[in-house]
Amino acid sequence: MSDARIEIFRRVPLFDGLSDKELTAVAGAAKERRFDTGDVVVGEGEGGVGFFVIADGSARVETHGARRATLGPGDSFGEVALLDEGGRRTATVVAESPLGVLGLTAWQFTPLLEQYPSIAIKLAKVLARRLREAEDRAAT
Repeated sequence: MSDARIEIFRRVPLFDGLSDKELTAVAGAAKERRFDTGDVVVGEGEGGVGFFVIADGSARVETHGARRATLGPGDSFGEVALLDEGGRRTATVVAESPLGVLGLTAWQFTPLLEQYPSIAIKLAKVLARRLREAEDRAAT
């Protein structure tokens, strides 16, 4: 496996604190996918089974048809799908250029959690911090 793939995952906030061995396992489980300009990567309201990290290209995020963000190399989306397999997507992501992503499905990720329980603990801490931050934003 290439060091470039590992470095892509090292920059993903969801995987903060993972060891080199854990990052290598996560990067090794990911599959490369390509999308053409205009392709819908994930659709709002659809069942979600994948988490994606952008390796190259750009994509736009839309909710209810309105543009919300632009994503580029190193950005990720679909984290909840790793743990809530089949849960509804909260946004649409559309390739704005030829797009290369590294994708993980829940069925690829779950065995990693079983093999490396420390990943689950670190992931839970990151998600708890994000939930707390979202609650703080909602309260203001």
